[in-house]
Amino acid sequence: MGMAARGYYSSPQSRDPFLESQLDLRDSSGATMPGYGWVFPLGDGTVNVGVGLLSTFKRWKHVNTTHMMNDYVATAPEHWQLSEEARLTKPLGGKLTMSFSKSPLVGANWITIGDAAGAINPWNGEGISYAYETGRLAAEYVGRAVGSGDMGGLRRYPQRLEDEYGLYYKMSRIFVKLIGYPSVMRTLAHTGLRNRSLMEWTLKVMANLLDEDEKQIGERVYDSLAAIVRTLPTK
Repeated sequence: MGMAARGYYSSPQSRDPFLESQLDLRDSSGATMPGYGWVFPLGDGTVNVGVGLLSTFKRWKHVNTTHMMNDYVATAPEHWQLSEEARLTKPLGGKLTMSFSKSPLVGANWITIGDAAGAINPWNGEGISYAYETGRLAAEYVGRAVGSGDMGGLRRYPQRLEDEYGLYYKMSRIFVKLIGYPSVMRTLAHTGLRNRSLMEWTLKVMANLLDEDEKQIGERVYDSLAAIVRTLPTK
């Protein structure tokens, strides 16, 4: 589970071809927050700006995402020219259901996709592409069930999701638990920012864009992350 807030701002960089993500978020006191920020250019003079916070952070229920958003806007890279004067809408916030945390995923004559299935990517808060992907997979099973008159075929859908996303979300769950510790998040962010190859690989993992040969190291990455988590104190 996570929380997020977003809003819209005017920006001279609205036609920038890249989405910008920030992994080293700070609150107004300068303390590290285990989450992420983004600026998404919309090409019409505006940008979508938002922040996400992970529920593995022990004080997450006490965090005001509007304040977190204001802190992010105040410290965002200058080239976006974000400010209170550039704000076009009030921030809107809500909870994010991640890692297929919803259940059940199917019933006697229904099936869930996207946010209803908890399909949001815990690495980066992305939900739109996974809504499309799970919708396409669900349509296959619904089509077969309707065509054959056997609705029991829907029950194979959860296993298909496991086959498609199991290892990836397994890695993400242990990762978000790990970065729920601000000191760990700070160390990982600073180490990654100093190592271009590591940062490029990390971004590919976060976006689920690893090549097939790169996916073979997924289990080893999971084992390494799990070993680190076991050494951390219980909150």
